[in-house]
Amino acid sequence: MPYIVRDSMLSLILSVIGIILLGSVPFMFTGMAFNTSGYLDGLAELFNTMMNPGEIMYFTKSGQYPLFPNMWGIYSYSLTILFSAFFIALILALVFAVIIFMMPSRVKDKIRVFSFIFESIPDLLIAISMQFFIIWFFKKTNILLFQIVSLYDQKTYAVPIFCLTVLPTFLILRILLLNMEEEFGKQYIDTAKSKGIGGFRILWRHVLPNTLLSVFHQSRNILWFMLSNLLMVEYLFNIYGITTLVREMGSPAIFTISMLLLFVPMFLFFTALRMITYKWVGEK
Repeated sequence: MPYIVRDSMLSLILSVIGIILLGSVPFMFTGMAFNTSGYLDGLAELFNTMMNPGEIMYFTKSGQYPLFPNMWGIYSYSLTILFSAFFIALILALVFAVIIFMMPSRVKDKIRVFSFIFESIPDLLIAISMQFFIIWFFKKTNILLFQIVSLYDQKTYAVPIFCLTVLPTFLILRILLLNMEEEFGKQYIDTAKSKGIGGFRILWRHVLPNTLLSVFHQSRNILWFMLSNLLMVEYLFNIYGITTLVREMGSPAIFTISMLLLFVPMFLFFTALRMITYKWVGEK
């Protein structure tokens, strides 16, 4: 555990330095030419700007506003959508994996093929299809199932979260099924069966905990994959979130602060998972 803390602190410091250096890259170029001295001056300017965040401004169609404290509303909106989608995907995949694994092998093979095909569908197509379906249903029944765009005084959550949840659910489900099959082929499963332990109890008490460790290890890539799709979701649903702020402003200071605000909670989340799995494996 002390090693994990030291390693995590070093990774955090190096990552923050890397994000700041990356945020200063626009100062490196003057037209199409490299400007090393300009990069160093820009790096110092960026650092000074970040030391005075209250003076940073951002612009919208309605005017000019200070980045803080308005940033917290923009930031929390995006993180609510992102982490809600992640945890919903994890729970759904877990429930589906248990149900599917109790089915006959012939059915499981068909579901696995369907899951693989569905993963190839772009998030963009899912989001647009959802919007068209809600509009079509509203025109037919005059019932608005969900708000499909975010307005100034009304924020939409349900449909963006759903669109961001679909593909990660199938991705986590595939990881769970593959690892569950691998676990069921190990010797301790045969030992448990010889003692008369039922299949569902073996699955719930032994196989599933070991399988979740693999999901935890893959969760970093899954969450970063979802973050890359968050920009598309915010654009399609008119969400003024953190990725939209970065895209529209193009300011090195806003980019750097936004990336730090996205990185730090994710880093802490994965560090906590790492500690939990370390303790879990140690106890087992």
